[in-house]
Amino acid sequence: MPLLKDSDREQLQKEFEQLENPVKLVFFTQALDCDYCPLTQQVLEELAGLSDKIQLQIQNFAIDKEPVYEYKIARAPATAVVRVETQMVDGVAQTRDRDYGIRYYGVPAGFEFGALVSDVLDVSRGDSGLTAQSKAVLAQLQEPLHLQVFTTPT
Repeated sequence: MPLLKDSDREQLQKEFEQLENPVKLVFFTQALDCDYCPLTQQVLEELAGLSDKIQLQIQNFAIDKEPVYEYKIARAPATAVVRVETQMVDGVAQTRDRDYGIRYYGVPAGFEFGALVSDVLDVSRGDSGLTAQSKAVLAQLQEPLHLQVFTTPT
């Protein structure tokens, strides 16, 4: 049974017409000790089904150690939101992933679903939406900054 209502699906399809570059949702799941993995996967499958520019790549957190390390995933379920860029090199189109470090742990439902949709749009554009002033302040950082936002259902 679908999670998204038809009206929500139609609205999201219209929003995703704005996607400039493809976006890959790299989903990390596992079969054991992951109560929310199946629901998270269903949410992501429905989201990816709304646009040809949204790809879903499923990785097994317990087995696929290289992508777990590459994306610095700490636990499952987790989703990395990654931009897929195409460049011409010597007349040949080559794609590469651009990882902005955006991660979702747990089910992106409720308010988090809206944030995920916004992140998909922002990552596709390659623009954070930050003001020039904010970007200037962030450019002054001398060492890496690890920012986490925690939400809980109310």
